[in-house]
Amino acid sequence: MFSNALKKELFGLMPDGRSVYLYTLFNSNDVKVQITNYGAKLVSIFVPDRNGNSENVVLGYYFFEHYLKGHSYLGAIIGRVANRIGKGQFELNGQHYQLPKNNGENHLHGGDIGFDSLLWDIIENEEDGENPSVSFQLISPDGDQGYPGKLVVKVKYSLLNDNSVKIEFTAKTDKPTIVNLTNHAYFNLNPVYCESIYKHRVKFCASNFLETDANLIPTGRAINVEGTPLDFRQFKEIGLEIDNQVEPIINTAGYDQFFVCDSYKPSELNLMAEVEEPISGRVLQVLSTLPGMQFYTSNFLNTIFPTGYGEINGKHSSFCIEPSYFIDAPNHINFRSIKLNVDEMYNEAIVYKFLIREE
Repeated sequence: MFSNALKKELFGLMPDGRSVYLYTLFNSNDVKVQITNYGAKLVSIFVPDRNGNSENVVLGYYFFEHYLKGHSYLGAIIGRVANRIGKGQFELNGQHYQLPKNNGENHLHGGDIGFDSLLWDIIENEEDGENPSVSFQLISPDGDQGYPGKLVVKVKYSLLNDNSVKIEFTAKTDKPTIVNLTNHAYFNLNPVYCESIYKHRVKFCASNFLETDANLIPTGRAINVEGTPLDFRQFKEIGLEIDNQVEPIINTAGYDQFFVCDSYKPSELNLMAEVEEPISGRVLQVLSTLPGMQFYTSNFLNTIFPTGYGEINGKHSSFCIEPSYFIDAPNHINFRSIKLNVDEMYNEAIVYKFLIREE
């Protein structure tokens, strides 16, 4: 299947022989997005710089086999619950649930076999020349990784004509459960000339962050960013304070904190973050219907083989902005609930919008 807007090709084979596909979406502005149904992962996003040179700004593997043995979260859809759940446990409707502890004593990104490691069904694609899209579905059975209820999840990736990559999430369950989905893309807006992301300038629409313990589990308190290295209310270079040995970044070898968005309005696409890279002129805006975001600067990323350029050392080579509900929400009554009931639809969205800033 091929058109001016969409291309489908075989990407590889699962160990059990099932086919894995790579979808490429194009628009008329020389933007190209590649997605695979393995983990519903973003593989690459090619966008022009201010001189018209198109380069990949997302870390991803060139060969499918690397995904099977490499970094499982790279570009992936994370679920059922993104980020950490303290001690891997929660209560729902008076019943206790124990999840796998795959991050020390805590549960991380859905467990030992999260949505990032599963082959999603391809359910629809749209070859619209202006807004091509591809949709995937995953059925997570009752008891999967300890979570209650059969969950049917759908994710739609669209490339819009304004150079936005839109990710739409929906989910339904047959019994009460918890859901908190996100995308885990790693970005470097100038991969050819930047060995690190230190010169990227970041601005967040966030005056508060979640205080966490040494294992990055929230205490339940939101702390003002003023006077801390987490104050990105005005544009600031990522590298300016990344190595400061002060709280709250002393234990994280860089940034790995959850920010509370100031302008959150449910069901609306709210601007959360803006990142600019001065050499290329590329700008990334992150918008979402979700109330907060994890900012992570690849502090512990191992060496990988990215699409479009050579082997690199992963630490501080890229950044993640992961919109989601609050970390460990089921264990904090003052956090917005992530409970999903039988008669409800989980319906959220994330948009990565690319712009050019002239000198």
